[in-house]
Amino acid sequence: GGQTRQFDEFAGQAGIEIGPVLITPKDLVSSAVGIILIALTTFWLLRTKAGKATRAVADNPALASASGIEVEKVISTVWVLGAGLAAFSGVMIGLQAGVSWYMGFQILLLVFAGTVLGGLGTAFGAILGSLIVGVLIQLSTLIIPTELKYVGALVVLILILLVRPEGILGRRERIG
Repeated sequence: GGQTRQFDEFAGQAGIEIGPVLITPKDLVSSAVGIILIALTTFWLLRTKAGKATRAVADNPALASASGIEVEKVISTVWVLGAGLAAFSGVMIGLQAGVSWYMGFQILLLVFAGTVLGGLGTAFGAILGSLIVGVLIQLSTLIIPTELKYVGALVVLILILLVRPEGILGRRERIG
């Protein structure tokens, strides 16, 4: 049917209270897995031949091709890895909020905000922007009503784009 389905395995688990914050075991697992995936992605991009080729193709596909890098192969690899990370993210979101046909729409705006905030064209910018958006959303619930928790992150996005349109780690490009 069309209703949201929860994972019953995680229902009723006791959490750890740290001040006003309650951390459940599934939160700890999700956080640990996220940190590990960010570290592995960073290692792959910075330390492996394929990661360096990926960055070269992202910077200048024509020059990368002239240097002997198989651009189409790199692009295919990035799409496959991106799809795998997106699928895994869907599982993690499903563990937190339940599984429904519209579960991706609930987070789409936040993913867009994180990517744009960090800077288009840089993986590290997307990571930084997403971390900023996530922390702002979670900390804002200590100050403002839970229903408005996304507003603060989007206001910060608008302010950053007014001051620095290319994002935090994006670089300015000349047009023309």
